[in-house]
Amino acid sequence: MKSIILCEGGTDLTLIQYFMEKVNGWRYELNRTRHNSSKLSCFKQRKIFIKEDKILEIGATGGCSEIPKCFSKILNSQRIGSNSEERYENIVIITDNDEIDTFDNMKTTLEKLFNEHSITIENNIVNDSWINCTCENGAQDIINFRVLLLIIPFDEEGALETFLLKAIASNDEYDNEIIEKGNDFVETVDPQKIYLSKRRYVTKAKLDVYFSIRTPVDQFTERQNILKSINWEDYEYIRNSFKKLREL
Repeated sequence: MKSIILCEGGTDLTLIQYFMEKVNGWRYELNRTRHNSSKLSCFKQRKIFIKEDKILEIGATGGCSEIPKCFSKILNSQRIGSNSEERYENIVIITDNDEIDTFDNMKTTLEKLFNEHSITIENNIVNDSWINCTCENGAQDIINFRVLLLIIPFDEEGALETFLLKAIASNDEYDNEIIEKGNDFVETVDPQKIYLSKRRYVTKAKLDVYFSIRTPVDQFTERQNILKSINWEDYEYIRNSFKKLREL
């Protein structure tokens, strides 16, 4: 079985990677990642993972606006792939819930792409719910696969960074206070929105402020160490939101 997860950026890829490794038992294959000659050239960063006889790819597209382009290329490859090894049985899209109409816009985009690539879907597009898809390849064989849309977090506007901070805050009272103070600072520090001009920038800044306090020296290395050391399996909020990823 071969699956792929599309996400926005490198930070998102890292968070998903550590979750899949620690909670779901996937193993990162550095050499396979380096030497794999995928026909999909739309990723800014891509990693490959192995679990038993299954393969998982996680690709960072470089932003929310780039996800539809990569998804379109994947749908095209599903139809023209000459053998099953070139196709994905599961395609997951993970994107930030950083605008009021994020879901509606993504739903419209997916419907348009399914139609353009002659993909038939058996059920409605719903957040956190598998979409069963069918199409014909060039040899007129029937191809079946699934698509999962995860707009994170489910219950509020935010991003994967918001998602992570909320999980940490819910697990540690002291860190919760630091996160709350940092969030208040970011919300008020730039009232004219000269620097934090987009909601996305505000979200990123909140995570950066937290990590600046946790790791005031050698930030990059220490930040990676913190993410690696998180007991992802203990964070109920994260486990519940990512529970369908166990099915890959």
